Amino acid sequence: MLMGDSPSGVTVSAAQLAYDHLRAGNLDEAVTAFRFAVDAAPGQASLRKDLAYALLRTGEREEALRQFQAALKSDPQDRTAALECAYLYYETGRVAEARRIFQSLGENEPFQAVDGPLREGIARWQEALRRAPGQWSAHEELARLAEQRDELALAAAHYEAAWRLRPGKSELLLDLARVWQAQGDAGKRRAALATAWKHGSPRVAESAREILGGEVPGVEETVLAAAEPRAAPPDEPLVSAREMGERSLAGSYLVDAYRYFSQAHQDDPSDAVAVYKLGVAANLLGKDREAAGWFNRARRMGGAPAEAGAAYRRLRAQTAAFGITAWAVPYFSSRWKDAFLYGQVRGDWRLRRAPVTAYVSLRVVADAKGSGKGQGMSLPGSLSENSAIAGVGLNVRLHRTMFGWAEAGESFSLAGRTSAARTRPDYRGGVAWFRGWGALLGGRRSGWFAESNADGVFASRFGNDLLLYSQSRTGYTWRPGETGFQAQALLNWNATLDRNGEWWGNLAEAGPGLRLRVPGMPAGMSLRADFLQGLHLRQRSSPQGPKYSDLRLGVWYAFVY
Repeated sequence: MLMGDSPSGVTVSAAQLAYDHLRAGNLDEAVTAFRFAVDAAPGQASLRKDLAYALLRTGEREEALRQFQAALKSDPQDRTAALECAYLYYETGRVAEARRIFQSLGENEPFQAVDGPLREGIARWQEALRRAPGQWSAHEELARLAEQRDELALAAAHYEAAWRLRPGKSELLLDLARVWQAQGDAGKRRAALATAWKHGSPRVAESAREILGGEVPGVEETVLAAAEPRAAPPDEPLVSAREMGERSLAGSYLVDAYRYFSQAHQDDPSDAVAVYKLGVAANLLGKDREAAGWFNRARRMGGAPAEAGAAYRRLRAQTAAFGITAWAVPYFSSRWKDAFLYGQVRGDWRLRRAPVTAYVSLRVVADAKGSGKGQGMSLPGSLSENSAIAGVGLNVRLHRTMFGWAEAGESFSLAGRTSAARTRPDYRGGVAWFRGWGALLGGRRSGWFAESNADGVFASRFGNDLLLYSQSRTGYTWRPGETGFQAQALLNWNATLDRNGEWWGNLAEAGPGLRLRVPGMPAGMSLRADFLQGLHLRQRSSPQGPKYSDLRLGVWYAFVY
């Protein structure tokens, strides 16, 4: 609908177009339309927030944060915009800003989630310095945590102590200047910047010059004097960067461990153990390609741990052109009084610089009774074909959260010798979409979540049928405990439609569910229980009547090699 050329008309038209694109799933087009609407009405906070949420769905967190900041500037009382800013600050590493907002809003649980590790970290590094004084790196770590917790006096004291113990690390002067500025001490701030300009590395000196606006410090300018690093008394053992890294790694302080092992490698490039442990820390932080490089370097060095070679081969398999993915879903259904197994093992050839993957696949769809019968009647083929299907196919990435696939293969019956057809051609294909929001299972956050997947599938096995699946889950996830136990309570919202009008292919169901991760469980595995109430949309042909109840208990497991 056209509204004329007035600013308000342009805004309404662009916003309407943006919402239309959102409903159609066209996120990039929605973002473009929202930007146009925001440009026409920059003070309208609601439009900026909707643009920010659309940007989050496309993975643009920094730009989304800028839009939430602008919305909050337009309406400082907007609690939703403030909370979103806080979460995005935290997710992008700006812990101090996140902590301040959570505290100001009275959001105790997320505040404690941010403040608790800072408080514990400060105590830990204070204890480390008590046991082994004179460790410049421990002073630096303590100072950074104190600054993030707004303990500025403590941060300044330890930044200064770190620099005086290691004056060659001149970037600490910039940190010191920043904290002194936050304390309102302009004289000390200028002294730190003047020292950085006159005695810092070229990069640090240039940064100090820019901060001072190009104003050259005078000859009489106060300059901080660095003390010579002191030698520890004989009864005061110094702790090496590598040992500090190992302590941090043992305590699961991964960022600290990564920083210490990096320093250990700089101090002694021939230390194979430090190189290997640097790879371990990088791997645990999700930097797989970097970790593979460190493992490869370590395994070629003398004195490297035996695990370096195995770690390199494992990571290389994940980042190489060929990989293996597998998943399995065994579960029991009270409705059918039968246990089912769905699973797939797939070998993928990843084509470089192309969104296409070629693969070979083996699927299994079976039930425990092995005859396709449950509760005294034939199961629908979509539940249990009792077959293994071998095939080859292509997987094409269509969008960040969507892919298309096509597969041709052969189905081998697992039903026994009485089966009339032992093998038959099997052609499948379709489009799949998945998206998750909030505190998903397996993460470190607690809070509300939502996830949804939609699939359109063609299957020659079922009379060349076309099936449409929609499965959505909303609920709350609890943060994992120290042992690794984690729970998620949810509501399921499922629907299935098909082109051929099969009774089993047209239904809607909903109900509560629970997911658990327990100690010792590998990554990618969870226990699941769902109680669903369902309704067949093709009621006349259903052998069990229009309504049903079903308790499903099972396990989900997936991995990539």
